[in-house]
Amino acid sequence: GIGAASTAMVRGRLAHRLFEILPAIAPSQRADAARRMVASQTDVSAEAGGVLIDDVMKVMAMPALADLFSERALAEVSISGVVGGDGVAGQIDRLYVGAGQVLVADFKTGPMPQVTPAAYTRQMALYAALLEQIYPDDDIVTLLVWTEAAQIQELSADARQAALNPGDLPGTA
Repeated sequence: GIGAASTAMVRGRLAHRLFEILPAIAPSQRADAARRMVASQTDVSAEAGGVLIDDVMKVMAMPALADLFSERALAEVSISGVVGGDGVAGQIDRLYVGAGQVLVADFKTGPMPQVTPAAYTRQMALYAALLEQIYPDDDIVTLLVWTEAAQIQELSADARQAALNPGDLPGTA
């Protein structure tokens, strides 16, 4: 119902805020800072807030995502440009530009679904297409990070390409 959708939106906004702010705080102080941030939200129960903090802290502790939470990573990066003749604008949750590689992460606060929603794959494909224009010699790695179970889903270049050209898939016209 509307209550569940509203709760999910509040949870998603708060998780994104935690992912934006906590990496700049000393690791020993992150849990306290997170608790203060969650406590200031009147529309989140203490129990739900505690679960959310645990989920966020687990994701931030994942070795595979260390670069995305490093000092050199950027949060909430606005990006815009043209892909396939269409104007595109979006906001990248976390971006890291390293030697020969660009990491792009989008956080999803629910559980990882059996099948990735096409809109998510297309979103990441558009981000990658824009970043390929900026970093043509680098590998673009796109990650959906499912916070509820701390799972990382890398979207292959083939999956991204198919999302940009759905007419190229078998059985579509």
